[in-house]
Amino acid sequence: MQTVSFLTLGCKVNQYDTQVMRETLKKAGYMLVKDDNKADIYVLNTCTVTSISDRKSRQIIRRLRKNNPESKLIVTGCYAERRPDDIKKIDGVDLILSNKDKPFIDQFINGLLDNSCVPELTENIGFHPHITNFYDQTRAIVKIEDGCDSMCAYCIVPYVRGHIIKSRPIESIIKEADDLAKNGYREIVLTGIHLGAYGRDFSDGVGVVDVLRAIHKVDGIERIRLSSIEPMDVTDEIIDTVSELPKCAHHFHIPLQSGSDKIHSLMRRTYTSSDFENLIGKIIARIADVGISTDVMVGFPSETDQDFTETLDVISRVKFSRLHVFRYSPREGTPAEKFPNRVPDRITSRRSDEAIVLGHRLMTEFFSKMIGETAQVLVERTREGKDKLLAGWTSNYARVLIKNASDDDIGRIVEVKLVEFDDNHLIGSITP
Repeated sequence: MQTVSFLTLGCKVNQYDTQVMRETLKKAGYMLVKDDNKADIYVLNTCTVTSISDRKSRQIIRRLRKNNPESKLIVTGCYAERRPDDIKKIDGVDLILSNKDKPFIDQFINGLLDNSCVPELTENIGFHPHITNFYDQTRAIVKIEDGCDSMCAYCIVPYVRGHIIKSRPIESIIKEADDLAKNGYREIVLTGIHLGAYGRDFSDGVGVVDVLRAIHKVDGIERIRLSSIEPMDVTDEIIDTVSELPKCAHHFHIPLQSGSDKIHSLMRRTYTSSDFENLIGKIIARIADVGISTDVMVGFPSETDQDFTETLDVISRVKFSRLHVFRYSPREGTPAEKFPNRVPDRITSRRSDEAIVLGHRLMTEFFSKMIGETAQVLVERTREGKDKLLAGWTSNYARVLIKNASDDDIGRIVEVKLVEFDDNHLIGSITP
């Protein structure tokens, strides 16, 4: 029996795609081994959102080939989609697989091993991948949408994932959620390339709210979380639904990108900083304990010190619970790649450091307000902190170390009394 090991870079959609490939190969008779363990076949699912992602993909390809010269090496994902010719130049890659062909990886590997023709597949319009497990994870990701039509000036994603919105039928989503619940998963994370666009390609008006309400009825699912959703897609109906349905996590990840309206315009983002702050105010007024996390990009072409100061001001006023800071990375083929007035790396680096420090301070403030409260925490397998305690997430996306959690608690949502915090975690104990 051939053994297969997966390595996955990038977003939650990529993580979901990897699970689809895992289950496809398992059904076809292949044996799965832990990520990066010794195997007959390695599958690298790449990311290309930044130049760092590209470089990391190339490094992993070379390392896998050097350490496993007799194994087969398959490269897929967004870097493989965007730069297949670059990957072909790296010695030892046996197969490059497009994103659309991931669900049919068994046919490609069978052809590779048999030295037969690799299949030429056309897109199966009615086909939707289906998973029943989420390998070695306590939270299960469910992909409900593909494609992005926003075409932000800096973003390569529509070029590698497609700019046409493709929503998954709600019946397919619910069947997957039900199967995951039967296999013990208590939290579902809904994801997509442009999550908030779900349903735009349907004629019946179905949207994200309908998915939330339908999964809420699935027995066994105790928490439903939205992954990243754009500010222009967060409607009053979505806010009200998250507030009203007990299973919906009190957390929104809403990318800000910049606090400067000038930069927003250059980025082709269709909202102002005022729009963004008003949206967050509306959410907080409706959901008092909500956690709001965000993405911020620094060093975008033409970003001045004043623009960056405006970004810091918005961050400070909104008081995000978690801040992800990215340095602008030119992507060939995007409009921004040709923009003048590049920001020097040393300035971008300084701005990144400054934003990260601010983000950590705001996270600490958010944590401090939760001390003394009890929270529902999904216990994960990972052990963190100096004492290597089991860790998990609250509904509002705070990371918690649990002093008295045991392996029997893994995968369960338990009530934890929060008593203190360190640099990156709240710390508490399961209540009797």
